Parts: sequence; structure tokens; C-alpha cells
Amino acid sequence: MSVLAELSARELLVPLVAAPLIGALLCIFLKRRVSDYVAAIFAAITLVLAIGAIGDVFGNLDSTISVPLGRLPMLGGETGVAPLVFELSIDALGALMLFIVVVIGFLVVVYSSEYLSPNNVEHAAGENKGRYYAWLLLFLGAMVGIAVSGNFLQMFIFWELTTLCSWALISHYQNEESLRAGFKALVMTAIGGLFFLLALVLLYLNLDTNPFAFDALGRVSPEVRTLVFVFLLIGAWAKAAQFPFFTWLPDAMAAPTPISCYLHAAAMVKAGVFLMARTVSASFGLSYGMGLLMGLMALGTIFIVVFLFLFQDDLKKILALSTIAHLGYILIGCALGVWGSAVAFQGGLLHIAAHGCGKGLLFLAVGMLTYYTGSRRISELSGLGAKLPLVALAFFVGIFTITGVPPLAGFWSKFMILAGALELGGFAAVIAILLLIETMITFGFFLWVGHRVFFGKPSAVVTEVERSITIMHVVIIILAVLCAVVHLFAIPLIEHVPLGM
Repeated sequence: MSVLAELSARELLVPLVAAPLIGALLCIFLKRRVSDYVAAIFAAITLVLAIGAIGDVFGNLDSTISVPLGRLPMLGGETGVAPLVFELSIDALGALMLFIVVVIGFLVVVYSSEYLSPNNVEHAAGENKGRYYAWLLLFLGAMVGIAVSGNFLQMFIFWELTTLCSWALISHYQNEESLRAGFKALVMTAIGGLFFLLALVLLYLNLDTNPFAFDALGRVSPEVRTLVFVFLLIGAWAKAAQFPFFTWLPDAMAAPTPISCYLHAAAMVKAGVFLMARTVSASFGLSYGMGLLMGLMALGTIFIVVFLFLFQDDLKKILALSTIAHLGYILIGCALGVWGSAVAFQGGLLHIAAHGCGKGLLFLAVGMLTYYTGSRRISELSGLGAKLPLVALAFFVGIFTITGVPPLAGFWSKFMILAGALELGGFAAVIAILLLIETMITFGFFLWVGHRVFFGKPSAVVTEVERSITIMHVVIIILAVLCAVVHLFAIPLIEHVPLGM
């Protein structure tokens, strides 16, 4: 650790991206327990390197630490000056995203070592672990790459890699349901990727200098800026499962639960909202209409999925639909930022971390329910609190975090979004009122779900549960603690994320 402390983020960024990719390559050739250890080691190495880089950012929160890696001469155009294409960098916004990506990624790897075992009642497994960890570490590496990308083109490269990884991991069980779900996710998110690519082409055609830089939207004409922004927004909608692309995410619950956790808490869908956060932060000249489009679509998506999850019996699908709604919260925070509210924008950024910890905890708690009972249906579960008290506690901590119960992290992020909206007034205040209504509906519904599953007379599948202490219990304890303290880490970062106006 002393050697690490002497290294700057500039020296750590390349090893940080490389470590999970090397681990992924090694895991291809490994089986069972050996792959557990190798995957955990490389996930831990990634975590340590990330902590070192983030620590350097905290030394100067207004700085951007960059490592230029190369240019493509064929993109020089008439000026002959090739744009910087390959570049890693980290600033306050990147550090926030990186923290969630690597911490939850490490915990998911550790959790998977026990979840993917013959003891799992729902999916008794032990084979193909090497393949599973290879794709998971590659996924981790791709998300690290997105967090530390220095420009839009670099981000796009890792963006497309996450699409490939999610397809493979959702399809892991290779039954008809998972294969169909993986293909659907691949197609719908790839559509978003095409719009992202079109945005890059437009920037390249309209700028002679640094066309792929994050501030590029502020340097093009208003007409081009609007078109590029809409294309990036469509890419974000597809990745973040917003209307009209939202149907792939509930189907993706055919994946192993640790993968569902990572998809929702830190990876894939969070890449979509991170793209919008990065765009809003760095871009000048975004119009009121751009914010209105982003805000209205997010608000519409929130109420569509809330209506849908009220009729679900599958716990994982309820959590998936809830995730879509919370990604809408983050996009509303970004939209309010376009309208000039720094407080709401910071609340949206904070919700990336708060929702990541809360939803990650909920998914891993549900994963333990299915691990012990073989069922994730509300109608088949009751009385689990007496059998699995720690899991019950974790579930309720997760509920209270995402619904905004103080003093948990979700309270502070929602508070800031609502405060910013009310500060703006007008239609923004209407949005705040609608979000309050959604919060009350969601809070009541999730309380009912928790009461139904964990209290009352034990159901038939619950009576068969035998208690045991596993590494999964340690993971959910860590996540529960993070739900209570992650905002203490995140707030100093979000206060130093600039807001382009």
C-alpha cells in the first residue's frame, strides 16, 4: 500500500483498465474453485488500483488527470491534425462512477463464488465458472474503461464492449429463456449504440479540432448541437432501458442474480445515465427544449414502469422495473441541470451511488432467497424473516435506501433533486410533485412486498430452508453499511463536477 500511495492516478489508470482484462483472459482456462480465487484476486487488484486513483483525485477535486495514449492519423482530415482518440482520464465525475463500478464489481465476484454452486436450490451450478468469470471481469474492465474514458470515442469503444458482455452474461444458463433475453438485450442496446456512433460522426464532420472531446457540443452550431444531443440521448435511453427501449431489462432477469445485480447497480444501465451526466457537465449551450425532452421521457418512463411492477409476482422483475424508474430520476436530475439547477444535477449524480448500493443490496438479498428456497415469487414466499433474519434486514435497508428514507443515501439524493426542482419553479415544481407521488406509491408497495415475504406463517418452500453462514452474508453486510455512508464519500465529489449551461 505504501508503494501504491507513491503512485499518481496518471500512473495507475492503464494498469487499472488492464487488470480485469488480464484476469478475464486467465479465467477462460480455469475451472471451478481455481477460477473463484483468480477472479477474486484480479477484482481485488482492480479495486486497490481504483482506490489509489480516486485518492489522487481527492487531492485536487477540481483537476482532471489524463493519460494520452494515441491518435489516428487517418482522422486528420483537411487540417492534417489527428484528433486524440485513445485517452484515459479521471476527474470528480469519473471517480464517482469508478468507485461504484469497482466496489460493487468486487462484491459481485466474491458473492458469485458461493452463489454459483451445487448448494443453490434454484440453479444448482458449478460448471462453466471460468467462462462466467471471464465475461464478468471483461464487463468490469469495460465499465472501468467507461468511467475513465477521456473522450466520447474512447467511451464508445468500451460502451460497445459492455453490450457484448451483457449479452453473454444474460445468456449464461443457455436455456431458451436466457438465450432469448440475451439476444433481445443485444439488439436493443446495439440500436442505441448506432445512434451514439451517428453522434460521433456528426461531431467529426463539424469540428476540425478535438471533435470527440466531451465539450464538443459547445463548439458546434445550435442545429448540429440539438441533433447530436438527441442521438446521444437515444443511445442513453437504450442503454438505461428507458422508454421505448425498457422491455429488455425485465427480460434480462433470466441472468444469474449476481449479474442482474451488476447490470442494475453499477454497469450497463448506469453507463447510459453516466453518458448523459458527462454530456450535461461538459456541454455549453444546451437548450431548454433538450432538458424538456430528457425530463418528460424520464418522467413518462417512471410512471409506466411503476404501473407495471404493481402487477408483478416475480421479485427480480419488480426490482428490474424499479431500476428503470430510478434511472429516470437520474435523468431528471440531468434535465434539471440543463435548466440551470446545480443542486438537482448534483442530486442526480448522487443517486448514481445511492441507487447503486441500495439496488445492489436488494438484488443480492433476493439472490439469497432464491439460493435457499428456489423461488423468487411473492406468492410462494412468506415467513422468511425467522429463517433468514440478516437477509430480511438487508432487504429492508435496500428498500429504505432506494425510496429515500433518512438518513440513508437515497434520502439525500432525492432531497437534492426535489429541492432543485422546487427552486426552479414552474413545470420543474410539477415534476417534483409527481416524483413525490411516485415515491409514496413505491414505498407503500415495497413495504407490502417485504411484509408479505418475511413475515407471517412460513410457506411450504420456506419450511425447507436450512440456515448456513456463507460469504454472501458478508457481502450484503458491506453493502448495507455502504447504503448508510456512501453519500459521505460521494458529496465532496459531486460538489466539484462542473455544470455546462
